[in-house]
Amino acid sequence: MKIYTKIILDKNNKVLKEEFFEYSGVMALAGIHYDFKSQKGNKLMEKQAKRERKLAERKAKRLAKEGPKKEEDKKPELDPNTALSLDFLTNPNKE
Repeated sequence: MKIYTKIILDKNNKVLKEEFFEYSGVMALAGIHYDFKSQKGNKLMEKQAKRERKLAERKAKRLAKEGPKKEEDKKPELDPNTALSLDFLTNPNKE
């Protein structure tokens, strides 16, 4: 079996130069080499998963540090059945 190390083609796809060696053995031992582009998608997914994991850890740590959230005192909501008066709107001391 020929294992090509270098092939040079012209614009008409004719072989100008080829470098190879004969190999007779288990194909797994021949080795497959990946370049950066073929692994780019996997690297990006790993990076995003790592970023999300770190973000979740930070959020959990912050929540543990702050403790459980306390419910704030809510102001009573306005009753939709009552009319608003000018005094109610302009008097800041009246609740």
